[in-house]
Amino acid sequence: MYDALVVGAGPAGSNISYELSRKGFRVKIIDLKERIGIPNHCSGLVDRRVVDMVGEDLVVGKPASAEVTTPLGSFTLKSDRMRVIDRVALDVKLADMAQSEGAELALRTSLTEFHQSGGRTVSLLKSRKGYEKVESRFIIGADGPASTVRRGLGIRSPRLLSSIQYDVARKSEEVKIYLDRTRTPDFFSWEVPNGDEVEIGASGARSEEVVRGIAGSERVIRKRGGLIPLGPTELGKGGGFLIGDAAGLSKATTGGGLYAALNSGITLSRAIEKGEDVLGDYQKNWQRSFGQEISRDFKIRQLLDRYEKHYWLWVPMVSSSISGVNRVGDVDYPSRALLYILFSFPFRIPSALTDFISRSVRI
Repeated sequence: MYDALVVGAGPAGSNISYELSRKGFRVKIIDLKERIGIPNHCSGLVDRRVVDMVGEDLVVGKPASAEVTTPLGSFTLKSDRMRVIDRVALDVKLADMAQSEGAELALRTSLTEFHQSGGRTVSLLKSRKGYEKVESRFIIGADGPASTVRRGLGIRSPRLLSSIQYDVARKSEEVKIYLDRTRTPDFFSWEVPNGDEVEIGASGARSEEVVRGIAGSERVIRKRGGLIPLGPTELGKGGGFLIGDAAGLSKATTGGGLYAALNSGITLSRAIEKGEDVLGDYQKNWQRSFGQEISRDFKIRQLLDRYEKHYWLWVPMVSSSISGVNRVGDVDYPSRALLYILFSFPFRIPSALTDFISRSVRI
């Protein structure tokens, strides 16, 4: 019997498999893909702290600024912390690390069903060889926004936003973000430099139309799509747990989820190692760490969905305080910049917005 069956060999699944295996736990990882990391659904823009966790060898770019364009004008965010990493190489590296510590990896393998009883989980797996029953103490869902494990545990799904991205043959050094609710009513669109390519993406309604418009006549090397979960859900039930996007642990302000995927896996692995109230420890320690930012970002997303279209209100506020925004700005903690802006200009915020902030956002 395995200690843990991990469903999904992306960064979340491979990282927790590595953490558990190196502590002596017997782990099996399964994934539907034929090759680790392919297809890749995500951009590689991260904060420097992610690189500290996964290694400098994965860095392919260090953009120093992000130009933000709105219907009322543009402003530039500057940071020496932004990095672009090779996401496919990241997945491969983490999977190799997990296997080097003894984790077993089965590709082209899916979870058909599972049930929990008597402190163990019995899972039915399907591969090209047929069906196989696997017993484990725990089952861990690291299988992304449309998680099969989450559905099997009976846990509600977060809101899911569809996204599309074109990789075009162009070299750039600057990140670009487009905030225009008339074009992208649900989210925003972006350009992220990645070596000799630029990733052009958008989320929500009209995404493909917007991406095509930004790409224009540029040569498209590949097209890819995915889902962004908005709003955290439950972290588990019984001996079943969720990490990363499967638990809705992406930042609702930006859609980024890599740091949360790695961090949630480390938090859960420590709870499993402790071996007492695993779910309780996982929930408590996650909330004490990065969980607070995930919750705060979701509340800010609700605020943005309501008020972002009032560009006359907030664009001048950002532009006039750009030096402070750049000082506190952080890819992994986007709430810091927004809260800085809001609380720096209390008398310029309409009373309705002030009330909403006081009810919805807690530092």
